[in-house]
Amino acid sequence: MAFTEALADLIRLPDETLAMSYIYLNKYNRFQTSSTAPNPLDSYTLALATLSLASKATESPRRLRELLLPAHSLLHSSPPAQNDADANPESLSGPLKIPSEAYDILRATLVQAELMLLRVLAFELQLPSPMDYLPRYLERAMEDFNDVGEDYENWGKEHRAEYGVVEGGWMGTRLGKRASEMVVFADADPPKLHRCRNYQLANFFPPRAVALACIYKALEVQGLIIKEEMAEWTDQISSGKVDVEDLEEVILEWQDCKM
Repeated sequence: MAFTEALADLIRLPDETLAMSYIYLNKYNRFQTSSTAPNPLDSYTLALATLSLASKATESPRRLRELLLPAHSLLHSSPPAQNDADANPESLSGPLKIPSEAYDILRATLVQAELMLLRVLAFELQLPSPMDYLPRYLERAMEDFNDVGEDYENWGKEHRAEYGVVEGGWMGTRLGKRASEMVVFADADPPKLHRCRNYQLANFFPPRAVALACIYKALEVQGLIIKEEMAEWTDQISSGKVDVEDLEEVILEWQDCKM
């Protein structure tokens, strides 16, 4: 996951794209658990394929060269062991060049990996993501805490700039960024969750429930207390589209991962 996140930062991909790439990764891993055939993709090639397809699905497309050049640099940033360099001196030394045989091979490998992943996804890239629901749910959740405050969203752009109001609505605040980060990691398997198999959150829980759970946990971290009972709050924020049982199960899954 560190490689995926580092590469996403290098090519300036938004959180929505990273979250979607993790959803693809989890779908692929679920497919592999039920397959008797050996996994044809190594972890780095799979990461590149998921990021490439996710960038297209989230309208942040990156060309293959934009992925391959920094990825090669990341993977070969440290000097190779002497025996590796002796065995294949050209492939491990220096930056990846275009045109070159090495680039052509890597590009063809990535194209094949994308096709494999597309088949696993049944050629359906527009999968529902918790990020789809986070902005709307967060705005509703904050109405209880800001019912008598300024409505900064109705200020003009110049007025907001003059007073240094953060852009992006609630998603641009520290709370919004925290919730967004939780959404991304909720779809992943980061070290901070002790390698818990969090593909369960992406595969077996409704994205709406995951988004709402991330907001709930972000509010908790910020010290903001929800006034309503859990069931009432869930129904209010999701307009009745999230079952409180699903929300509670996501939170329990999260807590189990952090133990």
